[in-house]
Amino acid sequence: MEKHSEEVDLFFVLKKLKNAYLGWLARLYRSAQFLKKHWIALAVIVIGGFFVGQFWQQSLRPKREAVIIVQNNFGSSSYVYNAVEVLNTKCKQIDEDFLKRFGFNAENPEIQDITIEPVVSVMDLLKISEPNDRNIDTYISKIEIEEDLMVSEIFYPQYRFHKITLRSNSKDPKVIDKIMAYLNANTTFNTIQEVVVTQTQLRVERNNQTIADIDALFQEYSGKNDREALKHSEIIMKIENNNLHQLVEKKTELIKENEELLTELTKYNSVVTVINSPKLYMAADFLDKKKTLVPVALLLIFFGYFWMKRLYLKGKEFAERVAE
Repeated sequence: MEKHSEEVDLFFVLKKLKNAYLGWLARLYRSAQFLKKHWIALAVIVIGGFFVGQFWQQSLRPKREAVIIVQNNFGSSSYVYNAVEVLNTKCKQIDEDFLKRFGFNAENPEIQDITIEPVVSVMDLLKISEPNDRNIDTYISKIEIEEDLMVSEIFYPQYRFHKITLRSNSKDPKVIDKIMAYLNANTTFNTIQEVVVTQTQLRVERNNQTIADIDALFQEYSGKNDREALKHSEIIMKIENNNLHQLVEKKTELIKENEELLTELTKYNSVVTVINSPKLYMAADFLDKKKTLVPVALLLIFFGYFWMKRLYLKGKEFAERVAE
């Protein structure tokens, strides 16, 4: 009895597979007949759609993008973020007075969209905590879990570098220069710049003098320097065997500090300094592929029409059968 039941189940499965196979053959046949009947219309749709898409794509101005990595100096991050947001809004509104005032093309706006975001660095965030802060480990684990916290506005001033993304209709790279000129046009921060640069240069000079004094003290200690040479020194230290290592550490610390200060001075030529070498490059997304999208859209409409027609006829046939 069990053997007979297994034979029946196997026969049933084979019959189902055969029916499915024959059903697919029937569908393929009907599809082939449909293509044979409408191949001229399909060819016209594909070829015509391709040329329409090509003409449409050529009529549009190509989109270009540039990524500008900047360093916001003198505590200007909040100002820079606000300035970029204002520029983006004014360009979308085509505010002619605003655009002309800052040298932008008011008749044909060069900027489609401009945004700014921080280049997130955990090390930059840790600088706001004390080295012996017991909560550092907790703080690190928290920002690793809550990624949104790392890009919170309250941390913008703590990040050294920021990324400005520009989308433009123009292929002229001067639009980048115009943006930087706009960001650096703040008179308040330009005044702060002059003060900071002067103070930084003085700090480097004082560090150099302290390094020279330390060298003079070592020469005195080794007997290579006349005592009269130390009379005009700005620092007075009693040289003993137990504090020589402190002088070495202090000198090393000052040399390292000067290296950092001199490096920063190279970036202090403006309030907002460009770190990379930004260039405008072609930017294409999926919707820009008009030569492909137009034929595909027309084919979908064409096949959709016949599918809806068939669905309508089936519905009509069923309604008539029910009415009888």
